Amino acid sequence: MRMRALGALILVFFLMGMTPVWAKRELPTPDLIAVYVYADWCPHCQILKPLIDVARQEGGLDQKNILFVSLNLTDKKSIHQSILLAQQLGIGEYLQAQGSGTGYLAILIPDTGQELFRFQSDTTSSDILKKINSLLDSRK
Repeated sequence: MRMRALGALILVFFLMGMTPVWAKRELPTPDLIAVYVYADWCPHCQILKPLIDVARQEGGLDQKNILFVSLNLTDKKSIHQSILLAQQLGIGEYLQAQGSGTGYLAILIPDTGQELFRFQSDTTSSDILKKINSLLDSRK
């Protein structure tokens, strides 16, 4: 029932040539890209992934202007899809330059693909959170 009411309201706005306020909202763009490069067989990846998850949750990072991307280098199919995704995000050259290395979280500038910082399995979730917040603050 609510969906019908919402649909009717949208139709009224459309017919009146008006755009609802929520539809006019400017879409955010990322200030940073956090690229987690992993493979299922990588022991360092298995250590790092939970640390990233804790930092994201405790710091509310998913509500900030940082795009988290996971690139899976486990097998040929996942590597191919990860390369396509990296290309679409404008970080294909970055990924190519890294070779087949896995087990890291790289923080990149979206426009250039320049790496600002890299975390590996010898870090803590607190270190990840502090550094990402510091990099976000410096990009404002």
